[in-house]
Amino acid sequence: MADPRRAVGGGGVSGGGARMMNPMGQHKRDALTTAMEDGEIDMMSDDDNAAPDMTDEGEDHAVETEDALLVALDDLEGRVVSALDDFKLHPGVRSSPETNLFEELATLLQPVLEIAAHTGPAVARTYASYRVQLTDQSCEEAYQRLNSDLILPVVLELAQSDTIPAKRAASLECFHKLWKAYHTAGSWLDQTTAGPQAGPHGSGGAQLDTSGLVLTAMVSTRREARRTAREGELLRYWVTASIACTLPGAFSNEMAEGAVASRGTIAASASLRPALRHIAQRIRDTDDRGAGRLYVPTMKMVEGVLRKLLLQTTDSAEASRSACIKFLEIVATCCSSKVLSGEARRRTQTVRRSSITEDFSLEDLPTGHPIITSEALEEIGEYAFTTLRGLTLVGGQVRIDESLLPDRNNSGTDSMGNSLSPSAQIVSILKPAALAFLEVESAVEKRQEEEFKIDRDNLELDFQLSQKSYALTINAVSMLATNRPGFYMEAATCLARRVMDPPKYSQHGMLTKAGVLGITSHLKASCLTLLRNSLSASTNGCVILHRALSSVQMGPQADKALSMSKQAAALKKAGRAARNRAAMYYEWDSTSSEMDKRVTKKQRHTDALAEMRAAKAARGLGNGIQLPTCMTDAVELVLTNLTHLPKSRPVGGTEKTRKRPITFDFIADAIMTNGRSLSQDESRWYDRDGGTAWEMEIEELDDGVRQAQFKLDPKTLTAATSVLETKQKEKRDIADEQTQLFDEQCKIASSEAFSRIVTSSSKARSKPLADFGNQIAARLAWMLRGVQPSSNLKHSHEIALEGIKKASEKKGEGEKNTLLDFADNYPLVSSCLAMDMVPSSGSGLVSGPGLSSNSSGRPAVMGAPLSLANRVLNEAYLESFGVEGEELRDEDEEKYNRTLDAFVSAIVHACERANDKPNDNDRKSIATAAAASLPHHLAIVPAITPSSLTLASAMCDIDAVTKKAVEAARKSSHQTVAATASAHAAKAAAEKRATAALLALRDAAFQRSNTKVRHSAVDCAIAIAAGRLPGSPSVEDKALKLLMNVLFPKSPALADAVVKCATEELERAAAYALENAVKIKKANKAVLAKKGDSALLNKNPLVPISDEEKVAMECVKKPAVLFMALCVRRPEIIKTLFSISRREGADVLSKAVRTNMPKLARAASTKHGAAAIALKVSEMADENETTMLLTFLDNLAPSTDSNPPSQELIDACHEIQTTRAVADGEKDARFIIPVVSGMKREELVSKLPEFVAAENKVFMGALMRMCERVGRNALLFRDEPDRETPILKGMTLCEQLVFLHRLDFSAVGLPQKRYLDAIRQCLEEDEVFSNRVIMAALDYMSGMFLQGEESLPLAYMRTIILTCSKHESLHSWICHVLLPRLIEGGVYTDARQWEGWMRCAKMLENPIDGGVSSIETIQQLPEEQLRMYRAKYPKKA
Repeated sequence: MADPRRAVGGGGVSGGGARMMNPMGQHKRDALTTAMEDGEIDMMSDDDNAAPDMTDEGEDHAVETEDALLVALDDLEGRVVSALDDFKLHPGVRSSPETNLFEELATLLQPVLEIAAHTGPAVARTYASYRVQLTDQSCEEAYQRLNSDLILPVVLELAQSDTIPAKRAASLECFHKLWKAYHTAGSWLDQTTAGPQAGPHGSGGAQLDTSGLVLTAMVSTRREARRTAREGELLRYWVTASIACTLPGAFSNEMAEGAVASRGTIAASASLRPALRHIAQRIRDTDDRGAGRLYVPTMKMVEGVLRKLLLQTTDSAEASRSACIKFLEIVATCCSSKVLSGEARRRTQTVRRSSITEDFSLEDLPTGHPIITSEALEEIGEYAFTTLRGLTLVGGQVRIDESLLPDRNNSGTDSMGNSLSPSAQIVSILKPAALAFLEVESAVEKRQEEEFKIDRDNLELDFQLSQKSYALTINAVSMLATNRPGFYMEAATCLARRVMDPPKYSQHGMLTKAGVLGITSHLKASCLTLLRNSLSASTNGCVILHRALSSVQMGPQADKALSMSKQAAALKKAGRAARNRAAMYYEWDSTSSEMDKRVTKKQRHTDALAEMRAAKAARGLGNGIQLPTCMTDAVELVLTNLTHLPKSRPVGGTEKTRKRPITFDFIADAIMTNGRSLSQDESRWYDRDGGTAWEMEIEELDDGVRQAQFKLDPKTLTAATSVLETKQKEKRDIADEQTQLFDEQCKIASSEAFSRIVTSSSKARSKPLADFGNQIAARLAWMLRGVQPSSNLKHSHEIALEGIKKASEKKGEGEKNTLLDFADNYPLVSSCLAMDMVPSSGSGLVSGPGLSSNSSGRPAVMGAPLSLANRVLNEAYLESFGVEGEELRDEDEEKYNRTLDAFVSAIVHACERANDKPNDNDRKSIATAAAASLPHHLAIVPAITPSSLTLASAMCDIDAVTKKAVEAARKSSHQTVAATASAHAAKAAAEKRATAALLALRDAAFQRSNTKVRHSAVDCAIAIAAGRLPGSPSVEDKALKLLMNVLFPKSPALADAVVKCATEELERAAAYALENAVKIKKANKAVLAKKGDSALLNKNPLVPISDEEKVAMECVKKPAVLFMALCVRRPEIIKTLFSISRREGADVLSKAVRTNMPKLARAASTKHGAAAIALKVSEMADENETTMLLTFLDNLAPSTDSNPPSQELIDACHEIQTTRAVADGEKDARFIIPVVSGMKREELVSKLPEFVAAENKVFMGALMRMCERVGRNALLFRDEPDRETPILKGMTLCEQLVFLHRLDFSAVGLPQKRYLDAIRQCLEEDEVFSNRVIMAALDYMSGMFLQGEESLPLAYMRTIILTCSKHESLHSWICHVLLPRLIEGGVYTDARQWEGWMRCAKMLENPIDGGVSSIETIQQLPEEQLRMYRAKYPKKA
């Protein structure tokens, strides 16, 4: 019969885990356990470590069990090795774009994690012989083979030495996952189950029958010791891996090193608290050696991270600085005391905590260890917190005195050579940083008694904090103040001082403008949080916090927070009854607030009606009486209210204005008109009883339908007829008073009737009814010519006039009079057009025809089909065609154009009013809604005019708002947070409105078929992007994107229009440059005369010289950049760019184009290929445009080490040089200079005569481009690995001098004078060809001469003589090394070189200032040569 345990084990291993077990196997296992326990207990010896005395059958059974366990462990080892091999062989690049690299790596390590934490202990339990000691042996063997000997060392090796940063990060994360998985049920460090099932010895919480398994105290102690050892081993591996990733020099690439250091710091942050808790437990168990084994690497890990933060200021350190600051917070937290409040604190010395993420403080550290003491850690915590305070107050790390820093080469020892304790090494890093800040703080406190302000401009910093690092620093200080009461007062003082002296924007700083605003808000919020804490009242920290918040206009919030703090502090000392009352209050308060939320929405609809009723009731009889529907009740109400009438007339009332006696009819009339009859003028017949002027007759038709007819009464008809006759006779001057009065009142009546129609249609709930009212109002607005608007529409008329005046000023004097005359002739039309731009006196805005209001009275959506403005525009469009049979007047023909201009100008003026007062919410809401409706309005109007598009483009002029926002950010320390936020919100709103104008231009270009309109829309967008029409930089950028990404690719016709308009804009820029050429030339000449030409020798020739030239370049830069962006999409127009920018006198435009040529070259090469675009541009450029072509080619070739010029581009440049050769076949060397850095050195040697023959400027430019990719090897002469197949590219500075000296000038046809001048030119450029470069070249040539491989070049000794004259620092080397070496090589055998040697020795023989002398070298000459030397140069007495 097969062993059931083998079957269960085999199934568990092969199935990926040994946790599942069938019921039949469970019964057999229980029976077998019971049978074995009876015989085995007696056979156990007294020694726990002795093996049981078994029978032969038992021995066979033990061998079988052991073999099964070994087989299972071998299988698991194979699976682990396979998974680790797959991980090692991973290339470090994600396999597909849909996956994530870190997820792929984690998936590869997942089998390792499962076997290490779950499958391993499960297999050990499965193959044990169900006795306590054998279970321990199986678990120990499984852990040793799988974890200790295989998984942990290999993962550590991967984290320490893998060359791919992502794989190192995955290995570090594996330790963290192992730590969590080890603590899960059934794993190595599990304590979720008490008793014999704890850890790997049970099934992790499964309810098994453990009645026969009784653990002795010795077994329990041994298991606890093994558990502690496993925990310590994992922590040591984890900490060691973190140390390896935080050490500098892990990668040569700074980005890779920064990424790995950041991951290592995160791993250190995660492992610090568990490591300290384990150390504390070791000390508690009196295991000082075990505590020390983990304490030393833990402190080394802390030291490495702190070195990364404070002592390394490279770019790679910046990448991990935020993680280091978070780690510094954890260090300060763990190395400080935690004072618990209120509740009782239970401290357990022997029972381990179950939570693996619990906090650690000095109270958790037992006493008794000689090195690991609370005092040592407390010192670290104090200095760490002081460093955090310094980072917060200064905004970076104050420059640390290097004399106080520990020597990195002698880590672990002091200046005297004595060994330091692990904590002292950390203090030696933190202490100088803390002292540097304390020195600054004490100096400021002595200098200023009340105001604490650091002069950061004159403060030297090791590094500055970015926004992310700064935010983490503030959070760290705030957290320490909250969780470590001992730090509260200092933390509160630190944050309060920083609030009163907030960070400011600087071009050289790490914080952007938005970052400064965010950090300032963060500081204020942190101070408010600390003030709300009960510790502020108990520690007296509330004083400085309240003062800081009050200084930034947050006094009300500070008062409320302080009251909450005092209340919380009082409750801590209050009795139970007071705390219970407070708890009930909070519960009721939250409940009521939830109820308030539920009823708020319903109440919002009834508030307006309740306010109206209350207002009417307060006014009394006038508007407070509403007649009931029942007639009897109405009569009784009138009779009751007769008692409320005053006994005397109101003050001011006279018989002249009150001709009607107070009768019952008078009172009834007052009630029926809701009081309006009490204040009306008797002469205004239409206001009170205008309805009586009409008589109604009802007649019955044949089909039973009743029909009503209306007609004027005779009196009114007579007056109207008289007015009409007077107008026809044009004798208004002799018209009687009644006729004039009737005429005026007719206009007033029509105006007020028009107002009522507009108001009723705007408030109508039915869309058809509202649209019908808009149609009537639009027609009446054109019919009632010259009728002034009523008081309800007066404001909208004034807004329309203001907008028309401003629009007319932009268009010119003639247009100004035309639009103003239009507004005077049709005041109701202009009022209708601007009606949506006027706030009402009541709820905030007029819910006009084009505006639907929400419950808050603010506009929700403008531009609905019910818009009155659209109806007015439609009427104007119809009237512009005239009446059939009548001649079309000029006024009618231009009526629509002027109406559309007036409407657009009203919208633009509404936006300008919002820009003038950004804090006016009504103006901002109106402008936002109006701007959002503009694209819709222009999309549905019958026609669009170019002038309307030009007016709409004025919405992009938001410079005033932008400047206000910038000024608010600059003066943020003197303003409240609300004011600064409001300024930025106003800027964002203005940019959104400007975007609406760009959308309108887009729609006009897309949707209109009129070519003139489409061209005008494109021209406006071009003008905005080029700066001809005013706009902020962000708006100009959006306009550029609209042209490049939307309009240009839409259709060929639009693309042609964009190119045409951009060409016209570039022509304007060229004309502007020509107009200002004389003035710029004069200004540049004055600057050169003042500063001198020498001050501008090393200056970039493309940089403007004078202020006038700088202004002109800014004007022409935007059109040039716009056109160059189009050149990327249409390379053939590069010819146009070159021809326009190279016009005589347009030097400013040429400079602007050449300045931005790198952008064009890079984009064109990316899109079309560098070689192809180079050949194409060369074919288009003529002789006059050679300078522009060379600039283009120079920027086309990359100059970075990682991206050299391609061979295709090199071949293209050679082809260009050949095709553009002059008539006599002479090639221009300038065409291949851009690609010499990518050419092989052997080819450059052959091209060297061409460069020498060129001008000095071209020659030096070629040398500079040759060495730009091999700058780090400037002092070397590289040897070809294989002379038959040369591969070296470029030419170092040393090689340039060597090959120049080797050049056979006579063989290549160079004059000797030009050859020597070229070498002299190199020696004069001492900033490039320094003394070290010259020494390296001379040393190499002399070495080759000494070895006999080649003779000295012709100009060699001449170069040495020139070097002696120019570089005094090389005199010693020449005297003691070079000249003796030449003697040793037999320089005197060559007469020419020997003559040069003697001249050089003579120059150095008798130094004037007592410097280095060549006398010793002269004495080394052979006797014959010495006599020759002395014969020519006798020795002075």
